[in-house]
Amino acid sequence: MPGSMPEPLYLKLANQLEEMIRLGLYRPGDRIPSVRQASKQHQVSVPTVLQAYTLLEDRRVIEARPKSGYYVRSRQSLPLPATARGVPQARSLADYPPLMALVTDVVNPDFVRLGGAHPSAELLPGKKLARLMGSIARLNPGASITCDPAPGCPQLRSELSRRSLDWGRYLAPDEFIITHGATEALHLALRTVAQPGETVIIESPTHPGIINLLSQLKLRAVAIPSSPRDGLDVEATRKVAAREKVAAIVVIPNFNNPLGSCMPESNRRELMTLAEEYGIPVIEDDVYGDLQFEGERPHSLKALDHTGNSILCGSFSKTLAPGYRVGYLAAGRYHDAVLRLKTALNFYNAPLPALTIAEFLRNGGYEYHLRTLRNTFRQQVAKMRAALAGALPEGCKVSDPAGGFVLWVELPKTVDALQLFHEARNLKISIAPGHLFSPGAEFRHYMRINCGYPWSPRIEQAVATVAELVARRR
Repeated sequence: MPGSMPEPLYLKLANQLEEMIRLGLYRPGDRIPSVRQASKQHQVSVPTVLQAYTLLEDRRVIEARPKSGYYVRSRQSLPLPATARGVPQARSLADYPPLMALVTDVVNPDFVRLGGAHPSAELLPGKKLARLMGSIARLNPGASITCDPAPGCPQLRSELSRRSLDWGRYLAPDEFIITHGATEALHLALRTVAQPGETVIIESPTHPGIINLLSQLKLRAVAIPSSPRDGLDVEATRKVAAREKVAAIVVIPNFNNPLGSCMPESNRRELMTLAEEYGIPVIEDDVYGDLQFEGERPHSLKALDHTGNSILCGSFSKTLAPGYRVGYLAAGRYHDAVLRLKTALNFYNAPLPALTIAEFLRNGGYEYHLRTLRNTFRQQVAKMRAALAGALPEGCKVSDPAGGFVLWVELPKTVDALQLFHEARNLKISIAPGHLFSPGAEFRHYMRINCGYPWSPRIEQAVATVAELVARRR
């Protein structure tokens, strides 16, 4: 049009890039050229590119990731809304159905393993751990094959004590008990503070292993709604504590599985105050605590425990060696009672795996390994999140975790995730159906996806296949 102003360069560039994205030249999750690269490619100034990228961010076409660059934003990669709030009733877990096929598929190489929350062996220091284990066995064969009575490996307990400073509170070596993974730690904690028939507060959704454990111990559960932003609903927890006798609260404050949420500091303080007020033990599952995507490691609830009322449970199954089965707990005032139960159930630990983990913590470069692992998981989660968001039908939502390596996916309400599980399994793809993550199977149109394996064409095809199965059931 005569006399009209020419289109600004930054707007022209933004429109050009958006058109390239629309045509599929850059797909959801792809990294676009850096500011300097784009400046050279399009022969414009760096400020012009910055203006264009800022505009595309405002249009929600791209997103900036700290220390990484700019990426094509996923069309449906939206944070999940908070789950419905309320005060549920206690319920029996006698009929809770563990899905054993999901457990066995975790180690089946014929499957694309998107179901179990396990990291790939490729990302773990297996060779270095094997060398350390071999060296320990050769140099100190007696210590590596003799019994390791509870509370367990002194060297490992010393290393845990040193690391506890990062958790927000110093714990002495004598405060730790070494266990056969975090599952045994949780088992010991629950058996110590709760009797069959008593009521335990858990999050909803939460890890299926916790629900199955409560079921086997013949405990009742009150499943309190948990949100991706705030974690456990503390207000609802207080109402339940005021209404009935509660034997324990089991919570995953650091990167809840499956939500990936990190409970805010204010909520943590409120929860610990509530627990102290009502005299309720807090059992904390902290297996994902070392796997934050940004910033410092979040503190444990133990850092806010002034009375010894909390039991901290953890392991190295998500960061070093799932097969070593090395876990621990710090039980506070319940230490002696847990120790007695530990000696009754499983008096001895395996010394060689514990000694190997202790040596890796002391001299193996654990912090360097963690930095690499966190960055890898962050990238893999982002890649999987973008792939799911781009492939799934409109209306689906994908979680936006702050750490860990799992995603929680909301599907259309017409989709039964258990049926989806069986259909995908017939095609050698494993997913985790949402009904497992609550006592009452409330999350039937949800699924959890594991991002613990490096991205590959096989995984990309599996995501497309699952999305196609979902689309058929809309």
